[in-house]
Amino acid sequence: MTLRLFYITVLGTLASLACAQQPAAPSEPDTLPYPQIFRDMPNVRIVQDSSVTRLMQEKIAGVGFSAMEGTGWRVQVYSSNTPVQSKAGALALEAKLKDAISQPVYVVSTPPFIKVRVGDFRTQEEAQAFKNELLALFPELVGDTYIVRDDHIKIR
Repeated sequence: MTLRLFYITVLGTLASLACAQQPAAPSEPDTLPYPQIFRDMPNVRIVQDSSVTRLMQEKIAGVGFSAMEGTGWRVQVYSSNTPVQSKAGALALEAKLKDAISQPVYVVSTPPFIKVRVGDFRTQEEAQAFKNELLALFPELVGDTYIVRDDHIKIR
């Protein structure tokens, strides 16, 4: 029993020493907007992983920041549960819409249905306004077009 405790203690010590010898890449305090108080204190050294520094720089520059998902509204323009025809029809409609509109087009599969939805709208009113514009461009979609709530819209 004491030999087991000895081995556990030795392994734990070696593991902690190995982790302690792998410092994170320090960031450059001059390249990021840290509070002035840190710059005025010579004994304060900011140490963080280089990926955190990169993400902060991208956020400040406004690039590389991906959209978050949330709940909102989309305009559904197609829904079918016929296996072969539904996929071909959805992909054809997706290509047609992508060429004509500036909103993102999504092909969503929730078996047995395949759907084509358009846009990322925060409010139902925004989705309704877009639906009216879309139906003016594509009047043939009038019978299949609905406003639907979606939990995966891109919030920008």
